[in-house]
Amino acid sequence: MVVKRVPLICTFLLGWVSVFGNEGIKWIDSDLKALEFGAQEGDSYAQAFLSLCYIHGDKGLNISFDKASYWANLATEADHWLGWFAMGYLHRFSPLGPNPKKVGEYYKKVFKNPDGILVKNVSTGDPLASYVLAEIFTAEEVEPEINSDLQFAAKHYASSSKSGYGPASIQHALLKLHANAFEGQNIDIGKDLKGGFFILKEVAEKQLPAGNHFLGRCYFKGIGVDEDFKMALVHFQAAADRGYTTSQLIVAHFYAYGLTGPAKIDLALRYANLALTQEKEIASEKIVEYEQLLMNQSKGIEQQVVQRTANSVPSPTNPSIIEPPPLPPEPIGLPEPPKFSAIDNRLPSVYEQKETSDSGLSIQPSPNEMSSGDDFDELELAKQHYFGRGANFDLKRAFQLFDQSANGGNPEAARYLGIMFLRGKGVSKDSQKALEWFTKAASGGDELAKKNLKTLQILSSRK
Repeated sequence: MVVKRVPLICTFLLGWVSVFGNEGIKWIDSDLKALEFGAQEGDSYAQAFLSLCYIHGDKGLNISFDKASYWANLATEADHWLGWFAMGYLHRFSPLGPNPKKVGEYYKKVFKNPDGILVKNVSTGDPLASYVLAEIFTAEEVEPEINSDLQFAAKHYASSSKSGYGPASIQHALLKLHANAFEGQNIDIGKDLKGGFFILKEVAEKQLPAGNHFLGRCYFKGIGVDEDFKMALVHFQAAADRGYTTSQLIVAHFYAYGLTGPAKIDLALRYANLALTQEKEIASEKIVEYEQLLMNQSKGIEQQVVQRTANSVPSPTNPSIIEPPPLPPEPIGLPEPPKFSAIDNRLPSVYEQKETSDSGLSIQPSPNEMSSGDDFDELELAKQHYFGRGANFDLKRAFQLFDQSANGGNPEAARYLGIMFLRGKGVSKDSQKALEWFTKAASGGDELAKKNLKTLQILSSRK
């Protein structure tokens, strides 16, 4: 089945009689104790919703994908549609993913249910069903069977948000803040910076980490509010302390480069280590970077950082002053519908990590990491030994495999060799060899290596 036009669904919705109780509103309005009791008593809707609460950090919970998986699994045992959606969402991220195939399978299982359960619940005004429908119609994993429709999704995010569902309010706010990205694309979404900011503020007051995270973005970039780095850090840190991985990386960045005061590399390392739970590879690379800064600090090498303000531009001619790397980019969630032209700044969903055009700091695998064949298997096995996942922790074997892959022309493997020599992991520390491997990786197009190389060159030039 290929769903080509959403209005057919809208017509379909009008034909349903509201014979289903509105459980979504019931659980959204309930307190955490009542929700947990319902889940423990075997209510599959409560179990699925509790899973989403752990995914989003809703109802004051800290984000926990392990606990979210537990409750989602219980809900799927009862074949509950919201449980299947939660499982699909979890397969976008570690430790179950990223697995686009599984995400697509679970989302389509929800949408194409022969009894039309999702559609029936939407017809009753269930805000969770509206949110799920919007998420499905903005998920590239379900294409080409279900074509994306951002305008249709926007209406359902707004409907769910009006009923008080925080994660839908986040997406509704982001649509208002980033509406300019859709200009000229026949999508009727009005730009409303003040309205978007106000929604995020309301969500943050309800203790939803994503609300704090995106408020931090607003303050950092001056979107709907005056630019204020200190307020940005307040909100990023509030989200980071609740388990929001992207904010953890950003807070680490703030402290490492002293964006609001003296650099505090010990705190930068603390937050980068927290991010290891969800972003092991990226966080590991940042830890390498910060350990190098700490090493220079211990040697008495002071790093002067240009503070970015609306009226200040760093001078590229002064080698003793460096501009810190930009913040990790906005996570991206809503995909480009197939018939739309490319959009540089698509909308963020809560956890997915991708790169935006205005950022110089990649927090995702570069295109060159999408290898195939034997080279891919060799590289993946090397990473398993390097991180100790899926295989015994063996740095010597990891080095051998990275070396083979790098000499075969894989730039990502070359970057890992640079990291190993820089940190002395499995080999003796050798900054010169690290520089050589980063140079080779950067020449091969590896974006992270380019940034590591730039940082290492700056640090080396100041010794």
